[in-house]
Amino acid sequence: MVSNKYGRECVEENKDLLQPQLPLLTRAWYFIQLWGLKIAIVITFKILRFLRPTPPESRPTKLLAYPCRPNLRTRIFLPTAKQADDEPLPLYLDLHGGGHALMSAEFDDEICAKIANRFNVIVVSIEYSQAPSNRFPALTNDIVAIAQATIDNSDLNIDKKRVVLGGFSAGGNLALSAAQVPELREKLNGVMAWYPVMDFTLTPDEKKASRPYRNAKDLDDLPDFGPVFEWGHIPVGQNLRDPLLSTRFVSRNDIPKWIYIIGAEYDMLAKEARDTAFNLADLNEQEREEGMYGFEKDGYKWTLVRDVRHAFTHDLMDNKGPDAEAMRKLRTEEILEQVGDWLFKGPFSKY
Repeated sequence: MVSNKYGRECVEENKDLLQPQLPLLTRAWYFIQLWGLKIAIVITFKILRFLRPTPPESRPTKLLAYPCRPNLRTRIFLPTAKQADDEPLPLYLDLHGGGHALMSAEFDDEICAKIANRFNVIVVSIEYSQAPSNRFPALTNDIVAIAQATIDNSDLNIDKKRVVLGGFSAGGNLALSAAQVPELREKLNGVMAWYPVMDFTLTPDEKKASRPYRNAKDLDDLPDFGPVFEWGHIPVGQNLRDPLLSTRFVSRNDIPKWIYIIGAEYDMLAKEARDTAFNLADLNEQEREEGMYGFEKDGYKWTLVRDVRHAFTHDLMDNKGPDAEAMRKLRTEEILEQVGDWLFKGPFSKY
């Protein structure tokens, strides 16, 4: 077996691929980078929120923590449209992104409020513990516990037959991970994964090679920090082909019947997301060729959103220019229309 520069050994496809113990200096450097990044993002986000507060219409209706995870508060968004007092509503559970180590549920406030009001559903954004203080499978366990507590909360008046778990980036990975746990899976009707990371057996270089580029400066930030995030999230000795971790290897029998995976064209994670959708839907070679940009079959749906990068649904304020920002907003509105159509024809349809 031969080790590559990431310390992984090349083994046969069907055998376990274990997370290696990295050299001490590499671990120390990753530790410094990850904690430095975490601190910088927390400070930056607080400053930005002070200078540009969340609009009142995008703020959560209330915050709530459950005894199962008292230090992790959910952010609850109730639609502003009036409901009959006894009318239960569908529930969309949201998981934020951030490489399993960064951001917080607050980062998704704007899009959670938009989903709640546009589709007239209850949205609950789940806070989960983060790497490197908490490694796999702690994050999945948090989500399973909090999601169950939310679904069982009678005060929310949830239609328990219409519950979907979704997430952005690392949150998409965690959504498909948590949905495999039997006690939660039986309570879910669908899963949405937005530009998710799905395969930890691939190196950042392998992922980067699969991503189209518009110009020489159109680069990803993900390859630089991918190994750092993986070190923080994945414990030494963990099988990287475990479907709870690398959700690309999940069996369709272990997740809900309605699955929607969304990719971004200029994202190095798009190929693994598309391959996962192809495999779940059991597409043949011709169907895969025809479905590169989108397909829907037997409850499985894939859409590759054109002209956008990773995290296009969120305003990252990374100054890519007015044209790129206009395209980001346009594509977000377009995909939300598709999402609503899928939700109410699929997992949110009346039974």
